[in-house]
Amino acid sequence: MKAISKSTFLVLGLWLAVAACVSLKAQETGAITSSGQDALTSQMDNGARPGDSHVRIVRLSDAKGHLGLDRKTGAGFEQTMSNMPIVQGERLATADGYAEVEFEDNSTLRVAPNTEVSFPLLALRSTGAKASTMKVAKGIVYVSTESTKDNEFLLEAGDAKMVVGPSTHLRLDFDGDAALLAVFNGSVEVQRGDETTVVNKKETLSLAAGQMSVTKKIAEGSFDAWDKESAEYHERYSHANAFAGNGNSFGLSDLNYYGNFVNVPGYGSFWQPYFIGAGWSPYANGVWALYPGAGYSWVSPYPWGWLPYHSGAWSFVPGFGWGWQPGSSFNGLNNVAMTNGAIGGGSAVAAAGTVGKGVVHSPMRPAVMPQAPTTTAAARQSLVLSNEKPIVFSKEERPGNFVFQKDSAGLGVPRGSLGNLNKISNDVGRHGSANMEVYAANPHPGMERGGDHGANRPSGPATLRPASRGDESTGYRGGNEAAAAMRQGGGNPQSNSGQASPSYHGGGGTSPAPMSAPAPAPSAAGGAGARGPVAAPR
Repeated sequence: MKAISKSTFLVLGLWLAVAACVSLKAQETGAITSSGQDALTSQMDNGARPGDSHVRIVRLSDAKGHLGLDRKTGAGFEQTMSNMPIVQGERLATADGYAEVEFEDNSTLRVAPNTEVSFPLLALRSTGAKASTMKVAKGIVYVSTESTKDNEFLLEAGDAKMVVGPSTHLRLDFDGDAALLAVFNGSVEVQRGDETTVVNKKETLSLAAGQMSVTKKIAEGSFDAWDKESAEYHERYSHANAFAGNGNSFGLSDLNYYGNFVNVPGYGSFWQPYFIGAGWSPYANGVWALYPGAGYSWVSPYPWGWLPYHSGAWSFVPGFGWGWQPGSSFNGLNNVAMTNGAIGGGSAVAAAGTVGKGVVHSPMRPAVMPQAPTTTAAARQSLVLSNEKPIVFSKEERPGNFVFQKDSAGLGVPRGSLGNLNKISNDVGRHGSANMEVYAANPHPGMERGGDHGANRPSGPATLRPASRGDESTGYRGGNEAAAAMRQGGGNPQSNSGQASPSYHGGGGTSPAPMSAPAPAPSAAGGAGARGPVAAPR
């Protein structure tokens, strides 16, 4: 991977890096047919069985800093972003970055800096069980599995295979030769050669020089605090609600944090992201990512942008704007467009048999889906940026002052760390923006304001937190109050904490300084911001 500036630690930096990457042509690899994929699977001896389906995709649910994903396009490791699909055979590598991979049942794999992981098997068994194998070439990973029975979750490190049980939480540290496996909860069956050892809760297994030994204690790891914060985020927000269905759901944590379900008489119930207005559109900004054998897949830049772009339907509701309604089917890489006309069966509902592909319908505002780039050219771009209009970010305008912007739809808002966003979103709707006093800190056990924040050792990416202790939603001001503070103080509102906020990583990332958004792609109407089909590179 090429060295890039520290600004790419942030989602804005990631977006701009992707924009830079789209000008580079990936080497043409040709389509991988189903039979060719089966042959490759057999050659890898990766645990595949007759009758397996390899249609599964998992999700890069969080991406911070410098990391790359090899999507088998022939371009090697490329800059990536949250919501990028991961399919069998791909590789994920972090330099000084952090990544989280989410599986269909909300199980997660967290990847610490200087780590490389491959995905030799992502299969759906003929029984319906999901089989996932991750091979750690080097580095530190954390795994949290859900209580789902019958699924297979396997880690490989060197010549050791680790069968991870349901409801298990572990840390694996592998330097290419020796490995340390710490099991916080649950159990792991470790196989190496003819020897098998079961590692239980609060035990550590050491593998080195052909020996396996278990101790009944766990030493603190460098990135445990980051793992703990990430796990707590999912525990808090992954519970389903009456509108989304029962149990956990793929990507539901982000829906619950970055938006909510509303009930509109005459239209029914639908979900909307926070911080949007009537002018916001769900497909105005995104990236087309090339997947050999499947073509281009639409990747949303929004931190919640997984489930609403792989299932259900988007519709425009008069007086409310765009909303998403859950659906029973899941669309994989070919995910454009899941749309349905007016919620509740309005006048723009598509004809029978046509719902789910093609045109986005709405009773007030017809719109045409952005067109996927051609897949027949001799040389195809691996990543293609699509902007119908300039993209809007919420961000830290200056140290200690975070600004929530209308039509950012949560882009730039750190994941889970700024408290309840509902009240803030309402204020943004009234005034166009809202300010919150913040400070930046690394995750750290027993962390207090003004403390160490993990300065002496790595503990995880720094993120923004409300400067006000107690009620996390009280440390912000609406647009009018912020403007008054600027008039009185001669500048942007300052944090009362007296601490400057250094460069940090948010869940969605933010910009260390104001920066213009990528120029919008030309539209069929010819105007930069005009609605209509987005012209795609050919």
